[in-house]
Amino acid sequence: MAGLQAAMVPTVPADDGKPLVRPGAVTVASVLVMIAGLLFLALGARSLATASSQVDLYAKTYVKVVAQCNQFFGTYGTAVPSTAAAPSTLAETVVAATALPGTCRTLTEPAVSESAQQSYRSSIRIFSVVLMLIGLATAVSGWFLRDGRRWARRVLIAVVLVQLVLAFLFQVSNLFTLVATLLVVIGMSITFLGRASGFFLAVAIRKKAH
Repeated sequence: MAGLQAAMVPTVPADDGKPLVRPGAVTVASVLVMIAGLLFLALGARSLATASSQVDLYAKTYVKVVAQCNQFFGTYGTAVPSTAAAPSTLAETVVAATALPGTCRTLTEPAVSESAQQSYRSSIRIFSVVLMLIGLATAVSGWFLRDGRRWARRVLIAVVLVQLVLAFLFQVSNLFTLVATLLVVIGMSITFLGRASGFFLAVAIRKKAH
């Protein structure tokens, strides 16, 4: 335990006039963060490229759900009784059978309107661009972590906070964005431990001294 605690304590190299040697942990952190940045970029680019197909799938799925509502309850929207029983099985599982009554009560139109589709398409494009910008900021920060730039760590903290907002407030997340965010957190955490943290402190000290 004492050895582990010692390894976590920042060790600032003495300024002997020689170039600082980057610890291997900093390189590992940099690589992890840059991988996360590339993953964010790829996810954002893919989402942007498939925005129209995502909207089409949503519209088709909506129509199928309405058809199931009409099949089992004869209607949709608030006309569906709150006591309506869920069907035991569905020929096509668009919505879980147990969730069908509640889902049917939330529907208001027989199909997704053109304006709603356009709004959804715009939202996808906006969030896709945001994700690509997050990826770019993450990748650039990961590159400059190699040089012990403290501002790069601040950018990564902001990236994690933005991702949390997107995930919890806007439900813009999936397994891949969670993995990318986890890589950022791991990489950033490494730079606050032991020799890696000392390296960042030494860079800042030498920058002020010169």
